Amino acid sequence: MSADALPLPRLVPTPPPTGQVEARLLRLVDRIKKDDVLAFEELYRLTRDDVARTLFHLVGHRPDLEDLIQETYLRLLKAVPGFRGDSQFRTFLYRVCANVALMNLRWWRRRREDLTAELPEGIDFGEDPERAAQAAQASRLVHRALEKLTAKKRIVFVYHELCGMGPEEIAQAVGASYNTVRSRLHSARIEFTDALRELTRAEVES
Repeated sequence: MSADALPLPRLVPTPPPTGQVEARLLRLVDRIKKDDVLAFEELYRLTRDDVARTLFHLVGHRPDLEDLIQETYLRLLKAVPGFRGDSQFRTFLYRVCANVALMNLRWWRRRREDLTAELPEGIDFGEDPERAAQAAQASRLVHRALEKLTAKKRIVFVYHELCGMGPEEIAQAVGASYNTVRSRLHSARIEFTDALRELTRAEVES
């Protein structure tokens, strides 16, 4: 089989929270606004895995990934008083993630260091080592391809393809117009597919 005939790793979006979960988060936000520390701890527990997974997709596996998670929650705590419910809480949370990721991606590109091939903690593929190896290989290829995108295109692409967000919600999360998001997403899809195909071909031929 030629390299061009190989299937590219499939991106599986994270399902959006149910209305019940969203309502629970909004109740916690109301309590946080009243300085309820326990409410923030519960919100952290409910959303941490999603934040960790999202940041991993946005910036790749970094030695400071845990620091970025903590930075996200520090920013979130400061931002919650300004949340008026004009969007879903998920959109609000992803806006904070995007800001943290954008700052980190710009800084990281200046360092010109390579991503590692590791998966973030918390992703469990069970007891099947073959499945884990395949997932690790696919993840490495995907994130090497994502690294080829500019920071803004990468964020839009990840939010659409991996977080299941529509262009309108992404526009709210990144503070850009709907048309700008559509344009970035179109370019990012082309660049990502081309990069992933080249990386897959190189791996087969090596």
